[in-house]
Amino acid sequence: MASYSQFGSLLNNIRRYFSDYGGWKNTVYSPFVSMSIIITFLNYSGWMNSIWVEQSFDLIPSLLGFSLGTYAILFSIISGRLKRALKLVKNIHGVSYLDEVNATFFHFIFVQVFCLVWAFLYSGTWYYDILMSISNLKITSGFDGRVMFCYFLTKSIFSFIGNFLLIYSFLLVLAAALIIYRIAGITDPKDG
Repeated sequence: MASYSQFGSLLNNIRRYFSDYGGWKNTVYSPFVSMSIIITFLNYSGWMNSIWVEQSFDLIPSLLGFSLGTYAILFSIISGRLKRALKLVKNIHGVSYLDEVNATFFHFIFVQVFCLVWAFLYSGTWYYDILMSISNLKITSGFDGRVMFCYFLTKSIFSFIGNFLLIYSFLLVLAAALIIYRIAGITDPKDG
């Protein structure tokens, strides 16, 4: 069983990553979030028919392997000198460029894992089972209809969120590529 300090350490690390990434404001107002919402609305058959669940199980593990591999390779080939230089350069929020790159890749991986967890939870029957247990209590007449309406409404909302997470996971590939592009453009003034 995990200890309280392990959960505390996990939460502190997630808070640090999220702060380095830019917090809620930068996440919510990200063009990648906006594009993902638009694509999710346009791809309504994907979430209305829950197609995204199978797609998540088929696609996200490969994408996750690619992401972790890229993350590991990137940080293994960056020299100590470049890491120190990236640590000195700060963005407008006071976060070092190295921490920003690290947070971007971690965000990429975090969203992919969250998408998979969401798909596992969505494909289970736990929510339906809870609502059916409540419905079997028959507290008031007509309760069954309200329970089923609640079930289908929340199932649609949860499916929309899952489809959004899948699309967002793929659009974050572009964000990760952009951060690598920015690193590749850094030159040492001593190199001439």
